[in-house]
Amino acid sequence: MAKKKTARRRSKARKRKPRRTGKRPLFWLILCLCLSGIIGTLYYWPKIRTLGKTYTVASGRAIVDTIELQIALAREGFSPGAIDGVTGSQTRLAILAYQTAHGLPLSGSFDAATAESLKIQMPVFTQRRLSQQDFLQSGPNPHSWRARGQLARMRYNSILEMVAEQAQSDPDFIAQLNRDLNWAQLTEGSEILVPRLHAFRVHSPAAYIQIQLSKRTLQVFSAENRLLFHSPVSIARRVDKRPSGELRVKVRVDQPNYTFNPAILSGTAQREGITRKFIIQPGPNNPVGSVWIGLNLPSYGIHGTPEPEKVGRTESSGCFRLANWNAQTLLDAVSINMPVYVEP
Repeated sequence: MAKKKTARRRSKARKRKPRRTGKRPLFWLILCLCLSGIIGTLYYWPKIRTLGKTYTVASGRAIVDTIELQIALAREGFSPGAIDGVTGSQTRLAILAYQTAHGLPLSGSFDAATAESLKIQMPVFTQRRLSQQDFLQSGPNPHSWRARGQLARMRYNSILEMVAEQAQSDPDFIAQLNRDLNWAQLTEGSEILVPRLHAFRVHSPAAYIQIQLSKRTLQVFSAENRLLFHSPVSIARRVDKRPSGELRVKVRVDQPNYTFNPAILSGTAQREGITRKFIIQPGPNNPVGSVWIGLNLPSYGIHGTPEPEKVGRTESSGCFRLANWNAQTLLDAVSINMPVYVEP
């Protein structure tokens, strides 16, 4: 009996062998297909991810006017300059920069494709409640350079100027937005309606800065040439004072002071009878604003300004001038020896 059982087992085993060998080609085929899929996904994933970013529909609601458009652009790091509700050249350049960064048609206008991509997040405005500290940060500053050199800090000239700058807005726009407010009777606890905006920060590593003189724009790019930040910039009044080519960042200073040098500002020095250098203390109304980014060209830099609403519309003595809030964004993004390419 034992032998017969063994024979039957062997017979069954012989019958099963063809079934096992028949499955092997199918197993290897499935394995090859799986491996090909994994390799293909790894190879094409950067392209698939980029494609997804380009055509993802933004959350939020549709933008209804120029004010909301400017606020939405500023929140994304494409500054239209001071918020004023007017569609001018700076707003159009900010739209063009947004379209460039998001792979949209480069119309420079708020077209259907841009409207589908760029939405406004709520709330659009907020109430700014004044504190006792706000009144200490503002007050009339003297007009003469000599008198400015005697101040402990170059503070805001008024509450209106302070609130407007902190909301990245034109003072005239803030006044119009609060036309029923009596600015002469403001007290601690008074509320002012302002756009809801926070300082933009570049979260991706920045590789270089590009300044286009003809457009009066400053832009920050990644090592992959991806546009990360856009801002209007003021340039030198005199063409011979405008640098060109490749420069480098050499110094980064938050809240800088300013040295009045009669040899450089000779006209002002002669008018006020100033013969020696002196220091003007930091503050938003310091001549170079709240930021100084020194370049490898003596006396040249990228800096803030006491009048941010005029950036890109007025000209400087030679340096590149930004609104204080955009200068602060740039300061956080740049590093020492970062290239700055100045183009015609």
